[in-house]
Amino acid sequence: MSWIEVIGISATCVIFIGFLNKGELKIRIYNSIGSILFVIYGLIIGAFSVWLLNGACLLLNIWKIYQIMKEGKKK
Repeated sequence: MSWIEVIGISATCVIFIGFLNKGELKIRIYNSIGSILFVIYGLIIGAFSVWLLNGACLLLNIWKIYQIMKEGKKK
C-alpha cells in the first residue's frame, strides 16, 4: 500500500468515525478533517472531482461549525 492510499483510506476512516459520534458539531469537525485529507488526496492523484467536492464540503462544514459556535455563545 502506498502512502497516497494511506491518505485516502485515512480520510475515509475519519469521516466514518465522525458519523459514529453524537452531536452535529463533532460530526462536522470529523468531516472537516476527512475533507481536508480528501482534498490532499485528490490533488495528489489529480482527481478534480475528489478535491472539488471535498473542498466544497469543507467550506460548508466550516460555515456550519461557525453557526453552531455562534448559537452556543448566545445561550
